[in-house]
Amino acid sequence: MIPRSKSKLIAILLIHIATILVLVDNFFPSKQTEISSRIQHNLTNEVHPKHLQQNKYNIISLDDPVEKITTELTTLSSVGYTCFQGDRNVKGANCLKLVEGYEPEIAKAKYMTKAELIHPPYDYVNMTRDCDNFKRVRGYVTESLSEEERSFPIAFSILMFKDVGQFERLLRSVYRPEHAFCIHVDSKSTFEVKIAVKSVANCFKNVFVSSKSIDVQWGKYSVLEPELICMKQLWKHGHWKYWINLTGQEFPLKTNLQLTRILRAYNGANDLQGTVKRRNTWRWSAAGPAPHNIRPIKGSVHIVASRPYVDYILHNQTAKDLLQWIQKTDYPDETYFATLNHNPQLGIPGTYKGEPETDNDIKPFLSRFKNWGEWPCNGQRVRGICVFGVGDLPLLVSRPELFANKFYADYQHLTLDCLEEWHYNRTRDEYLGKYHFDTSYYGTLGFVKNKVS
Repeated sequence: MIPRSKSKLIAILLIHIATILVLVDNFFPSKQTEISSRIQHNLTNEVHPKHLQQNKYNIISLDDPVEKITTELTTLSSVGYTCFQGDRNVKGANCLKLVEGYEPEIAKAKYMTKAELIHPPYDYVNMTRDCDNFKRVRGYVTESLSEEERSFPIAFSILMFKDVGQFERLLRSVYRPEHAFCIHVDSKSTFEVKIAVKSVANCFKNVFVSSKSIDVQWGKYSVLEPELICMKQLWKHGHWKYWINLTGQEFPLKTNLQLTRILRAYNGANDLQGTVKRRNTWRWSAAGPAPHNIRPIKGSVHIVASRPYVDYILHNQTAKDLLQWIQKTDYPDETYFATLNHNPQLGIPGTYKGEPETDNDIKPFLSRFKNWGEWPCNGQRVRGICVFGVGDLPLLVSRPELFANKFYADYQHLTLDCLEEWHYNRTRDEYLGKYHFDTSYYGTLGFVKNKVS
């Protein structure tokens, strides 16, 4: 028999559970029966002795004060309500069939035009006049979905030029209140774009526009400079664990929870591309030897870097000397980060101790998925790289990389639309405990096992 005090608590629990089930019924009716049966099992078998599990990471105890139980359950229901309300399915297309590679659906999708207008920049100025409504309507996750995620903040920089809508879609997909975001808008961007991005950033305490705007020119130091500007500003915003630099034409292939778990599996290792065999030494000939007997390495400017690595770049004199040297070279953005990560004698935490040659087995490059010709391109190739189309969706959702590059908002728009729907559904299913992500692959990688500690 359950004591009177326990019965009172259970009565309160049932009231809030009913609230949760109403929300489940509204947004996930197919899941209501299963969730209801789980709760009923807990109440009849386990609740009265000790604990009721709220979610995968937080525990509510029946020994807790009534006020705490009320707050915790109300928070659970309100977070689910805020993050997963309404129908987020793409209209006019079957994204599930597209993601599964159903050829008739792909053929039809290639010729579909955008049903809704792409928002011009000034629309974002108007929408952000009411920030709370903007975040709600646009579907931002404004509460941490788990303690595991809340305790692992990440710093992001996003470099963008012209498409405010595509940038805002990317921001929305990676946004969490625990993270920090620096947005660099190219100095060549129109005034309307700059104002629109500033208006979006002003709606969030942890999103800001970089203090300086650079005229980015391909192959020049100006490609690297905005990254360093944002890196320096982000250093002052919270004690984040990793830094990821993005562009406005990318999109995540992993949910925030998956990203968190992958980076935990990295355990301080940096994920950077590097090559000696294809390093184009002519790029450095005019600059003379690199300082401190450093061996120059070629790699991508897009990286996933640990906080100690960023600390070294910002505050170590050797990194500053190398920065001065690479400014005399061609394509310095493809040299600086990769070189620092592949000279282990410098003792930079998280850098790679092995031979700097990216491959698919020992040292894969997982920060980005870019198709330079290794796979068929079902979109279009622009200067060698694949701009993904709807036919690439099955490949994209199967990749181990964290982000994909590149997408055009005005080219086969269902590619991004359906990828966003897939990403949203995966986030929701993880929150409801319907999907589990295995990180064992990431923890056994060569660059994780063979890093400078």
